[in-house]
Amino acid sequence: MAITNGYGTLASFKLRQDISDTGDDALIEGYIEAISRKIDELTWTRFHTTAADETRYYVAKDSEYLPIPDRIVSITTLKTDNDNDGTYENTWTVSTDYHLWPYNAALQSKPYYAIETAYNGNYSFPKNVRKGVQIVGKFGWTTAPLEIQEACYLGATRLMRRQDTPLGVSAAAAVGQLAVQVESLTTDPDFMALVAPFRAMV
Repeated sequence: MAITNGYGTLASFKLRQDISDTGDDALIEGYIEAISRKIDELTWTRFHTTAADETRYYVAKDSEYLPIPDRIVSITTLKTDNDNDGTYENTWTVSTDYHLWPYNAALQSKPYYAIETAYNGNYSFPKNVRKGVQIVGKFGWTTAPLEIQEACYLGATRLMRRQDTPLGVSAAAAVGQLAVQVESLTTDPDFMALVAPFRAMV
């Protein structure tokens, strides 16, 4: 199988584990993809984008500031429905009507996580209107940050080694059958230290 939107590569994982054969390539690719999706779930965001634009809807709680918890890379169109009739009467213009925030995120290869109205812009966000804001664009991250990549490799390594602990217990006969319970990935302090700072506020 091939890895779809993974936060690590087969070649890098095998290099780290000093694996030279190809017998387990499909399994390793599955581990990397599974951990990548687990990271998405834990952070409420994703560290890749889609090739095509997506359409998403938001409820504004403030007339001048709209958080984008799932992060956004670029906006194709931003429209608002001011009277809750399901029709998006206003089409906003970047720089004239709104700014993506933080302003310099793209320079740091990071996504934007909020939109603010421009000074003297034509529009404001309709407060508490269901699906009052419609955004068409690319969401997520362009590239997974290094911390997320490291978390992916750490998690994939744990999955690979679970083959030797099918019941969640590791036993060492040489020390008198000492059993060690294998803990959940989410209780791994190193893994969580890497992913926790990227959790979206939802």
